[in-house]
Amino acid sequence: MAQDATTEALELVDHDALAAFLKGKVPDFTDLSVKLLAGGASNLTYLINLDDRQYVLRRRPLGPSAPRAHDMHREFRILDALKGKDLPIPETFAYYPDDDIVGAPFYVMDFKQGSVIHMPEDAEILGEKQANEASHSMIETLAKLHEIGPDDIDLENFGKPEDFLKRRINSWLRQWRSVEHRDFPQVEALGEVLLRDLPPQLSTTLVHGDYRLGNVILDVESPTSVKAILDWEMSTIGDPLTDLAHLLVYWAPTVKHVTHRAQTISQKPGYLSSAELSDLYGSLTGRTMENLPFYLAFENWRAAIIKDAIYLRGTHGRSESEVTEEMQFLGSTVPLHLEEAAAILEDLGLITSPVDASQTV
Repeated sequence: MAQDATTEALELVDHDALAAFLKGKVPDFTDLSVKLLAGGASNLTYLINLDDRQYVLRRRPLGPSAPRAHDMHREFRILDALKGKDLPIPETFAYYPDDDIVGAPFYVMDFKQGSVIHMPEDAEILGEKQANEASHSMIETLAKLHEIGPDDIDLENFGKPEDFLKRRINSWLRQWRSVEHRDFPQVEALGEVLLRDLPPQLSTTLVHGDYRLGNVILDVESPTSVKAILDWEMSTIGDPLTDLAHLLVYWAPTVKHVTHRAQTISQKPGYLSSAELSDLYGSLTGRTMENLPFYLAFENWRAAIIKDAIYLRGTHGRSESEVTEEMQFLGSTVPLHLEEAAAILEDLGLITSPVDASQTV
């Protein structure tokens, strides 16, 4: 995140108002300080120090966002509803619906000490045995999450389980059409193919929506395990295979293209392969993996839509020289995700020729 953006994010915080809001919601404190943990095109994550205790504040990113995107209230509600469900999640303390304290609605949760493996360099802390344990824990935790069904969550209007994939595809198409985007006609074309050939929904569970290695905190002590699942803003009730496919899309190249630098992590010694992950998930849940390729095509297609929005938000108002190398790489992966989706659908016989997404029109 550029220094000026970091400064802007920190200057948004009204320290006195934040302290007043937190009084009575967390244990008594005297001193409050705030620093930025993560930001840029993703949700802003602040570390709040209250005397010797640490908390996390999350709000939407700077700049324009798609309607209903980065819904911090949704994220707060599901975390609050999952208390006592034997899942590794942060404890939540309070939600604030207005813009006057940090410039946007936010919620506060506890700070979990541990390691987040975003990029290959982060993975250097894990040895071969730890990598293997982390791989198993990722799937075991996901299987546990998918034991939670619609009747286990006491939340009104939290997802509509029927026709989940159909509604999800239509929703992403509406989002694509409603915001500024680069000209990739393949998004519409592949969306039509996905809608035409939907597999049957065989299970309905809680769905995280963005479950991947970079969205969990790992306890790297023996055995290495998932200590907390983060970033619940896309969670809902739906088809659990979308979560598994999402994890796999960020785990290794689906067909051939590297679409995220984190995909190279699984090439290190000890990590399970994508096939081993899906086999383990199938054995733990009893679910068939027969239609998993379709879900992988969907998740690559969805990733293209998400990443194009992040790219445009991250480059908004910036000259070419001001755009980071990481943001340039992210923008370049949008057509690659579309090519991955098209290759899978061609292999399934759902399209007769690959979609060339290498160029915008």
